[in-house]
Amino acid sequence: MFDIFDCHCDTLTKAMWENKDLYKNDLHLDIDRLKGFGKAIQIFAIWLDMPYLNRAYENTIKAIDFFEQQLKIYGRYITSDIGDENKIRAILSVEGGEAVEGDMDKLHYLRERGIRLMTLTWNNENEIGYGAATGVDKGLKDFGKAVVREMNDTDMLIDVSHLNEKGFWDVYKISQKPFIATHSDSKALCNHCRNLTDDQLKAMAETKSMVGVNLYPPFIDGEKGSLDNIIRHIDHIMNIMGDKNTALGCDFDGIDICPENIDDVSKLNILYDRVNHIWGKEIADNIFYNNMLAFFKW
Repeated sequence: MFDIFDCHCDTLTKAMWENKDLYKNDLHLDIDRLKGFGKAIQIFAIWLDMPYLNRAYENTIKAIDFFEQQLKIYGRYITSDIGDENKIRAILSVEGGEAVEGDMDKLHYLRERGIRLMTLTWNNENEIGYGAATGVDKGLKDFGKAVVREMNDTDMLIDVSHLNEKGFWDVYKISQKPFIATHSDSKALCNHCRNLTDDQLKAMAETKSMVGVNLYPPFIDGEKGSLDNIIRHIDHIMNIMGDKNTALGCDFDGIDICPENIDDVSKLNILYDRVNHIWGKEIADNIFYNNMLAFFKW
């Protein structure tokens, strides 16, 4: 049995829109399966698909309400108190700054409601900046630069996954605190717009920031997401970032294709065992749990 601190899943909103339960469901992840780990901390992202973006803030609040209802029902097993090691610990993030609708007061309210991280963009353009899939060669908008400063001031973690490269470099220049790419891989190994270049990884290492390795096959190898190629990404990122700044960002329930033999959270032992075999238990435990636990307390 091992511990897990996963940087990213989309299970919360998928369960909400599909009228499913967080305790037990047929998705990639649920509370019942998280109980199979020694200690478990899961960052639940609030991601809104295109039909819900016209009322992004309102739908984000709905997701927070759903999260709180589920925690109340299943409080015996799960909590938002990160200090309570006797239960699964749940952390809320927002995936896509569309949720704040260009209004700093809405950002503040989301922080008050328990949002601890925000991915500045999804793949598209919003009031903050430009997503990696836009192909736009521009940095953060003025509002986006103000958001970075405000997130620093209110202790919200800035997530650069999905952000385009010019926007990334603006975050690097403006942020006075470490930031995170919760679910991204190496562009040197798989040339996808969602992955990070070696220069970006070096910049993140310099700022003591964190990368969560994504298990989505198109970001791993463009094929089936083989275990060997996941290991290659971990190795490459660790060689640049160091073994204390590399973590896991599985992207369960945000991916339509799972990596080979890892089709839900309960199968992560396959990856853990391989990492343990190659680098030993200390590094395996760091990647799967300890690194994010230490980082999240910055």
